[in-house]
Amino acid sequence: MNAPAERATALAGIGESRLRKEDARFIQGKGNYVDDLKLPGMLHMDIVRAPVAHARIKKINKAAALAIPGVHAVLTADDLKPLKLHWMPTLAGDVQAVLADEKVHFQMQEVAVVVADDRYIAADAVEAVEVEYEELPAVVDPFAALQPGAPVLREDLAGKSEGAHGKRTHPNHIFTWEAGDKAAADAAFASAPVKVRQKMLYPRVHPCPLETCGCVASFDPVRGELTTWMTSQAPHVVRTVVSMLSGLPESKVRIISPDIGGGFGNKVPIYPGYVCAIVASIVLGRPVKWVEDRVENISSTGFARDYHMDGSTSWRITGRSMPAPIRRSFRPACSTSAPGPTTLLPPTAASTAFTRTRRRAASHTAVPSA
Repeated sequence: MNAPAERATALAGIGESRLRKEDARFIQGKGNYVDDLKLPGMLHMDIVRAPVAHARIKKINKAAALAIPGVHAVLTADDLKPLKLHWMPTLAGDVQAVLADEKVHFQMQEVAVVVADDRYIAADAVEAVEVEYEELPAVVDPFAALQPGAPVLREDLAGKSEGAHGKRTHPNHIFTWEAGDKAAADAAFASAPVKVRQKMLYPRVHPCPLETCGCVASFDPVRGELTTWMTSQAPHVVRTVVSMLSGLPESKVRIISPDIGGGFGNKVPIYPGYVCAIVASIVLGRPVKWVEDRVENISSTGFARDYHMDGSTSWRITGRSMPAPIRRSFRPACSTSAPGPTTLLPPTAASTAFTRTRRRAASHTAVPSA
């Protein structure tokens, strides 16, 4: 075997098998997951979630839950406000409620948390928390949400015209993001004889990893250090946000991501359950574990797709009247939106055949338009 072939085999790149080294411990049940962790004095947390998509919270009664033996705390947004922890930043330049603050914005939103001796007591206490809701009209269509008179979901954004990424046009409009050279794209569309426009929907899907989200937060009040084991794909970002929320320097915050049973992107965000477990550990001085169940995972963790896309393409085709393989030039120019109404110029029968030949023959040698 020659040297290049030996090197390709050793590197095990594209088209080559790669030897997996982690399988042995996993198939023997020796994986190290968050829910496997048990710390001395550890408490368990469960979450009260909203059964409706849009509502005002009129009243929360904790009395029955607090009366259950083994329950240590029931926390709501009002309990987090003195600590300025009732809202937190998101990775998209926005903010979100840690626990629903006077209003529910989506079904299964976190309304309150219960901390108890074990997860079964915590689950019973969740059922005992009484929440009175004033249900409001729900919005399920993103286009209807931007119409005049649509129910305003995030009242904290009402009247604000500036967002994290640009102008906002409606109280339900979160952000606008633009990229690319708009002038060049507009010029390409203006000079192109053929323009094609298509609206597409990529439906919403759920990543649905085998392991749900969870964490174990442990605050050491003597050293002022916080250690959190977490099902996170981005522990360094989490450390920064936790430092911002808690007021602890990053040098005193340690985020540990052990084995993760799948993530697919939905274990990048910082979920309210993480923050509440950390707050509970700091307040109670004991480790606190939170692990969501499958229904919670499907209902409240980050979904994927749900893209409504409006794509436009312009074609400019040039060439001589000779067989396509001899000479051709194929230059597409793309933009996220067309500068004007879509037009398709009707070619002659002869040019139709010529155009089809050029498109088919040149499909693998496309050159972006200037």
